[in-house]
Amino acid sequence: MQTIALALAFWAAAVHASTKPSDAVAEFVHSTLHVESYKRADADLDGDGWPEAFVYVRDPSYCGSGGCTLLILSPRGHGYRVVLRTTVTQLPIRLLSSSTIGWRDVGVAVAGGGVHSPYVVRLRFNGRRYPSNPTIPPAVPLKVASGRVLIRG
Repeated sequence: MQTIALALAFWAAAVHASTKPSDAVAEFVHSTLHVESYKRADADLDGDGWPEAFVYVRDPSYCGSGGCTLLILSPRGHGYRVVLRTTVTQLPIRLLSSSTIGWRDVGVAVAGGGVHSPYVVRLRFNGRRYPSNPTIPPAVPLKVASGRVLIRG
């Protein structure tokens, strides 16, 4: 995972403003993660008019018994910054109506990997990023799975 973090930092600095966001994200997924199997959605989480990219990597090398890797990339200057990276995420991915510190909350499913009863959690922005593990606090289990589904199973 350290290799991914370094690659993300390099990639974020290397993307130019002239690159379309969808092309830049696809370029990252293909050149840095070296995968073909992923799902993508865009949603403006912070209300700045620029959508963040949700990338759910379905490649077996990025999945385990608890789920697959989810990244959320936020436009920043001439590139992106990673505001969420988790490896134990199940579909669907939801955009919740609630917000924390001006950023929309994100809902993800938790199942497998020793979880006996699947459930949905709310991931809240902490001022810098979202929690990296939806199975432990500060992720908050929801009683009802609500919100707009961005990426379906």
